[in-house]
Amino acid sequence: MLGNVTIIGRPNVWKSSFFNIYTGHKIAIVHDESGTTRDISEFEYRDNDNDLVYILSDSGWLDLKEKSDEIAKDISDRTKKAIQNSDLLIWLIEYDRITELDEQVLKIIRELKITNFIIAANKADNDAKKMEAYSLAWFANALEFFPISVSHNSWIREIKSFVAKFLTSKWLNYKDEEVDDSYVKLALIGRPNVGKSSLVNAITWENRVMVKDMAGTTRDSIDTKFKHDDTNFVLIDTAWIRRLSKVWIWNVEDWSVMRTERAITRADVIAVVIDWFAWIVHQDLAVISRVLEENKWLIIVVNKWDMVLEKPGVDKDSIMNRYIEYLKSKVEFLPWASVVFTSAVKEKRLEEILDSAKNIKLERFKRVKTWVINNFLEQVVLKHPPTWTRKSHSPKIYYWSQVDVNPPKFALTVNNPEQFHFSYKRYLENRIRDNFWFFGTPIVIEYKWRGKNVWMKK
Repeated sequence: MLGNVTIIGRPNVWKSSFFNIYTGHKIAIVHDESGTTRDISEFEYRDNDNDLVYILSDSGWLDLKEKSDEIAKDISDRTKKAIQNSDLLIWLIEYDRITELDEQVLKIIRELKITNFIIAANKADNDAKKMEAYSLAWFANALEFFPISVSHNSWIREIKSFVAKFLTSKWLNYKDEEVDDSYVKLALIGRPNVGKSSLVNAITWENRVMVKDMAGTTRDSIDTKFKHDDTNFVLIDTAWIRRLSKVWIWNVEDWSVMRTERAITRADVIAVVIDWFAWIVHQDLAVISRVLEENKWLIIVVNKWDMVLEKPGVDKDSIMNRYIEYLKSKVEFLPWASVVFTSAVKEKRLEEILDSAKNIKLERFKRVKTWVINNFLEQVVLKHPPTWTRKSHSPKIYYWSQVDVNPPKFALTVNNPEQFHFSYKRYLENRIRDNFWFFGTPIVIEYKWRGKNVWMKK
């Protein structure tokens, strides 16, 4: 099985920087602001040098003084749980001092009766500082003590070697676990306080992501693997999105917005979460537009459905249909998008999100045989010949084939692409969906100029 290694330490001891250097990826948000890491960020690390795979986690902070702060207490409690569930802890301190907060961390470790931990004394940037760091080895009864320098990438390899030997000795030497095309990578995105983190918790049955009734509690994107009805999923809970005009350059939230952009690129299926009571706004439409630019699969998740049904005299089917009509008035491409009404709190209709994502993937990779699509084309053109612009001659379609999947792409060989009216592609797309479905995925239609190697895209 996969081993679990967690990085702990007081605030501003460079845990997130260590996490990024260790993994070789800029996963954790790094900023000179106390408490930047709010959630437990996990990364499936493949140690090729030592031939094993394990989960490396970047924890939040441990600060007993801030118990009056609800967010701080939640982070501290979550970090304690991560410590208890870890096979090995990497505890970061500074090379030249032990602070009161470091002593608090030691107190927690002793209270939880944790013995499997190593100490990494950071900022030991030269030999003199490394020698000075060893004077702190007495501080706790650690398995091993390492003077390191995150900024110089010093002694990180030695820590990796120790971790590999330790996990192997505990039979936690998992070799490989690929996230290949068999996985459905599902990202949940949306405005603050629409219930994204609550949906993650409810879907995965684990309280991995901090949930509080306030906007902006999720700053990092977190990947969670799980299985549903024999289908492998990777669930990506993204950082919350703000209007770009509200994001200052180099602000922590600026990094969160970029993280969300990367999550959209990484994911297969994008579930845009909307609060029923907040309706859909320009910000939601901008996010959906970004999803379409990436040719991703789209699910619109309308959350807090339970609160709607609790109102007296509500006709479920009627109000649901009215809301779908409202969405259609806001989102013109809605007919091919999937709409799911859910309740994260009541854990209602959550399986519909996963079932839709699974079905969308099948549609995404569906291929129509060439002879079938051409017979279909004959009937389509006969019923509604191509329209053209005033300055063009009569447009003609000679041949049609599906040239790619993921997303489905169709190529039409024509006499002159410029002679076709722009609306004809929308007509063809609608007819394709009427006959071949392609539920939940955009369709790409391209014109190929007969006799010329020229492609005209939609």
